[in-house]
Amino acid sequence: MEVRKIRHSKANCSGIVDGCHDTSGISQLFANKYKDLYSSVAYDNCDLDNLSVDIDAMLGCEVTSVADWFISVDDVLHAISSMKPNKYDGINELSSDYVLHAGRDLAVHISFVFSAMIIHGSVPDIFLTSTILPIPKNKNGNVTDSANYRGIALSSVFVKIFDHVILEKYRDRLCTSELQFGFKRKSSTHACTLLLKEVFVILR
Repeated sequence: MEVRKIRHSKANCSGIVDGCHDTSGISQLFANKYKDLYSSVAYDNCDLDNLSVDIDAMLGCEVTSVADWFISVDDVLHAISSMKPNKYDGINELSSDYVLHAGRDLAVHISFVFSAMIIHGSVPDIFLTSTILPIPKNKNGNVTDSANYRGIALSSVFVKIFDHVILEKYRDRLCTSELQFGFKRKSSTHACTLLLKEVFVILR
Protein backbone atom coordinates (compact mmCIF):
# COMPACT_ATOMS: atom_id res chain seq x y z
CA MET A 1 0.00 0.00 0.00
CA GLU A 2 2.84 2.37 0.88
CA VAL A 3 4.66 1.60 -2.38
CA ARG A 4 1.51 2.41 -4.33
CA LYS A 5 1.25 5.78 -2.61
CA ILE A 6 4.84 6.59 -3.52
CA ARG A 7 4.38 5.56 -7.15
CA HIS A 8 1.25 7.65 -7.57
CA SER A 9 2.50 10.67 -5.67
CA LYS A 10 2.56 13.90 -7.62
CA ALA A 11 5.86 15.38 -8.70
CA ASN A 12 7.23 17.93 -6.27
CA CYS A 13 7.13 21.55 -7.40
CA SER A 14 9.43 24.23 -6.08
CA GLY A 15 8.56 27.69 -4.83
CA ILE A 16 11.85 28.90 -6.32
CA VAL A 17 12.79 28.50 -9.99
CA ASP A 18 15.90 30.10 -11.50
CA GLY A 19 16.05 32.49 -8.55
CA CYS A 20 12.41 33.64 -8.84
CA HIS A 21 10.53 33.42 -5.55
CA ASP A 22 7.03 34.69 -6.38
CA THR A 23 4.41 32.89 -8.45
CA SER A 24 3.97 35.71 -10.95
CA GLY A 25 7.71 35.85 -11.58
CA ILE A 26 7.90 32.08 -12.06
CA SER A 27 4.90 32.18 -14.41
CA GLN A 28 6.52 34.93 -16.49
CA LEU A 29 9.80 33.02 -16.55
CA PHE A 30 8.16 29.94 -18.05
CA ALA A 31 6.02 32.09 -20.38
CA ASN A 32 9.17 33.65 -21.85
CA LYS A 33 10.92 30.28 -21.99
CA TYR A 34 8.13 28.58 -23.95
CA LYS A 35 7.58 31.62 -26.16
CA ASP A 36 11.21 31.41 -27.27
CA LEU A 37 11.02 27.62 -27.62
CA TYR A 38 7.87 27.47 -29.72
CA SER A 39 8.95 30.31 -32.01
CA SER A 40 12.54 29.11 -32.44
CA VAL A 41 11.91 27.20 -35.68
CA ALA A 42 12.05 29.40 -38.76
CA TYR A 43 9.27 29.09 -41.32
CA ASP A 44 8.39 30.48 -44.71
CA ASN A 45 4.91 31.89 -45.33
CA CYS A 46 4.94 30.60 -48.91
CA ASP A 47 5.70 27.05 -47.72
CA LEU A 48 2.85 27.25 -45.21
CA ASP A 49 0.47 28.47 -47.92
CA ASN A 50 1.46 25.56 -50.18
CA LEU A 51 1.01 23.14 -47.30
CA SER A 52 -2.45 24.56 -46.63
CA VAL A 53 -3.40 24.08 -50.29
CA ASP A 54 -2.17 20.47 -50.22
CA ILE A 55 -4.16 19.73 -47.06
CA ASP A 56 -7.31 21.31 -48.51
CA ALA A 57 -6.90 19.16 -51.62
CA MET A 58 -6.56 15.99 -49.54
CA LEU A 59 -9.60 16.94 -47.48
CA GLY A 60 -11.67 17.79 -50.53
CA CYS A 61 -13.23 14.36 -50.76
CA GLU A 62 -16.88 14.02 -51.77
CA VAL A 63 -19.39 13.83 -48.99
CA THR A 64 -20.93 10.38 -49.28
CA SER A 65 -23.93 11.10 -47.06
CA VAL A 66 -25.57 13.87 -45.09
CA ALA A 67 -24.54 12.03 -41.92
CA ASP A 68 -20.93 13.03 -42.64
CA TRP A 69 -21.83 16.62 -41.80
CA PHE A 70 -23.57 15.94 -38.52
CA ILE A 71 -22.32 14.84 -35.13
CA SER A 72 -24.97 12.75 -33.40
CA VAL A 73 -25.71 12.62 -29.69
CA ASP A 74 -24.48 9.02 -29.68
CA ASP A 75 -21.19 10.18 -31.23
CA VAL A 76 -20.75 12.63 -28.37
CA LEU A 77 -21.78 10.14 -25.68
CA HIS A 78 -19.32 7.57 -27.04
CA ALA A 79 -16.55 10.17 -27.06
CA ILE A 80 -17.33 11.24 -23.50
CA SER A 81 -17.31 7.62 -22.29
CA SER A 82 -13.76 7.20 -23.60
CA MET A 83 -12.44 10.14 -21.58
CA LYS A 84 -10.34 9.61 -18.46
CA PRO A 85 -11.71 10.90 -15.13
CA ASN A 86 -10.13 13.64 -13.02
CA LYS A 87 -8.60 15.46 -16.00
CA TYR A 88 -8.71 19.25 -15.83
CA ASP A 89 -8.31 21.86 -18.53
CA GLY A 90 -6.33 25.01 -17.94
CA ILE A 91 -8.86 27.43 -19.38
CA ASN A 92 -12.27 27.05 -17.77
CA GLU A 93 -11.12 25.00 -14.76
CA LEU A 94 -13.48 22.28 -15.92
CA SER A 95 -12.95 18.62 -15.12
CA SER A 96 -13.69 15.68 -17.35
CA ASP A 97 -15.82 14.42 -14.44
CA TYR A 98 -18.36 17.16 -15.19
CA VAL A 99 -19.15 15.78 -18.64
CA LEU A 100 -18.77 12.15 -17.62
CA HIS A 101 -21.62 12.56 -15.13
CA ALA A 102 -23.64 15.27 -16.91
CA GLY A 103 -26.04 13.01 -18.77
CA ARG A 104 -27.62 13.03 -22.21
CA ASP A 105 -28.99 16.59 -22.16
CA LEU A 106 -25.50 18.11 -22.29
CA ALA A 107 -24.52 15.72 -25.09
CA VAL A 108 -27.46 17.03 -27.16
CA HIS A 109 -26.21 20.62 -26.95
CA ILE A 110 -22.61 19.58 -27.62
CA SER A 111 -23.71 17.67 -30.74
CA PHE A 112 -25.46 20.83 -32.03
CA VAL A 113 -22.32 22.90 -31.51
CA PHE A 114 -20.00 20.33 -33.12
CA SER A 115 -22.30 19.89 -36.13
CA ALA A 116 -22.43 23.67 -36.63
CA MET A 117 -18.63 23.84 -36.46
CA ILE A 118 -18.23 21.22 -39.19
CA ILE A 119 -20.96 22.66 -41.44
CA HIS A 120 -19.69 26.23 -41.21
CA GLY A 121 -15.99 25.39 -41.03
CA SER A 122 -15.43 27.56 -37.97
CA VAL A 123 -14.49 26.93 -34.35
CA PRO A 124 -14.71 29.11 -31.22
CA ASP A 125 -11.54 30.91 -30.18
CA ILE A 126 -11.40 28.84 -27.01
CA PHE A 127 -10.77 25.76 -29.17
CA LEU A 128 -7.53 27.37 -30.34
CA THR A 129 -6.32 28.16 -26.84
CA SER A 130 -4.39 25.91 -24.48
CA THR A 131 -2.56 26.37 -21.20
CA ILE A 132 1.04 25.18 -20.94
CA LEU A 133 1.77 23.63 -17.56
CA PRO A 134 5.43 23.03 -16.63
CA ILE A 135 6.04 19.77 -14.79
CA PRO A 136 9.36 18.36 -13.54
CA LYS A 137 11.12 15.94 -15.88
CA ASN A 138 12.90 14.33 -12.96
CA LYS A 139 11.22 14.84 -9.59
CA ASN A 140 14.39 13.66 -7.88
CA GLY A 141 16.45 16.21 -9.80
CA ASN A 142 16.88 19.94 -9.23
CA VAL A 143 13.32 21.30 -9.19
CA THR A 144 14.62 24.86 -8.85
CA ASP A 145 16.13 24.69 -12.35
CA SER A 146 13.76 25.55 -15.22
CA ALA A 147 15.74 23.18 -17.49
CA ASN A 148 14.33 20.31 -15.42
CA TYR A 149 10.78 21.12 -16.53
CA ARG A 150 8.85 20.17 -19.64
CA GLY A 151 5.64 21.80 -20.76
CA ILE A 152 2.38 19.94 -21.31
CA ALA A 153 -0.55 21.63 -23.03
CA LEU A 154 -3.94 21.53 -21.33
CA SER A 155 -6.79 21.94 -23.80
CA SER A 156 -10.46 22.58 -23.19
CA VAL A 157 -12.53 19.56 -22.13
CA PHE A 158 -14.74 20.22 -25.15
CA VAL A 159 -11.72 20.08 -27.48
CA LYS A 160 -10.90 16.65 -26.09
CA ILE A 161 -14.45 15.49 -26.74
CA PHE A 162 -14.28 16.85 -30.28
CA ASP A 163 -10.96 15.03 -30.86
CA HIS A 164 -12.48 11.74 -29.76
CA VAL A 165 -15.51 12.28 -32.00
CA ILE A 166 -13.39 13.04 -35.09
CA LEU A 167 -11.00 10.15 -34.49
CA GLU A 168 -13.84 7.68 -34.15
CA LYS A 169 -16.25 9.01 -36.80
CA TYR A 170 -13.68 9.56 -39.55
CA ARG A 171 -11.21 6.82 -38.62
CA ASP A 172 -11.25 5.27 -42.11
CA ARG A 173 -10.33 8.60 -43.72
CA LEU A 174 -7.48 9.58 -41.43
CA CYS A 175 -4.13 8.42 -42.78
CA THR A 176 -0.79 8.79 -41.05
CA SER A 177 2.79 8.36 -42.13
CA GLU A 178 4.49 5.02 -41.52
CA LEU A 179 7.20 7.08 -39.83
CA GLN A 180 4.78 8.23 -37.13
CA PHE A 181 4.85 6.18 -33.95
CA GLY A 182 3.27 8.36 -31.26
CA PHE A 183 -0.38 9.41 -30.94
CA LYS A 184 -1.41 6.40 -32.99
CA ARG A 185 -3.54 3.37 -32.15
CA LYS A 186 -1.57 0.16 -31.57
CA SER A 187 1.66 2.11 -31.86
CA SER A 188 4.14 3.61 -29.44
CA THR A 189 7.26 5.75 -29.43
CA HIS A 190 8.94 2.74 -27.77
CA ALA A 191 8.87 1.05 -31.18
CA CYS A 192 10.70 4.01 -32.67
CA THR A 193 13.33 3.88 -29.91
CA LEU A 194 13.78 0.13 -30.43
CA LEU A 195 14.19 0.64 -34.18
CA LEU A 196 16.79 3.33 -33.59
CA LYS A 197 18.75 1.08 -31.24
CA GLU A 198 18.67 -1.80 -33.70
CA VAL A 199 19.95 0.42 -36.52
CA PHE A 200 22.66 1.76 -34.24
CA VAL A 201 23.80 -1.80 -33.39
CA ILE A 202 23.88 -2.75 -37.08
CA LEU A 203 25.90 0.33 -38.02
CA ARG A 204 28.42 -0.38 -35.29
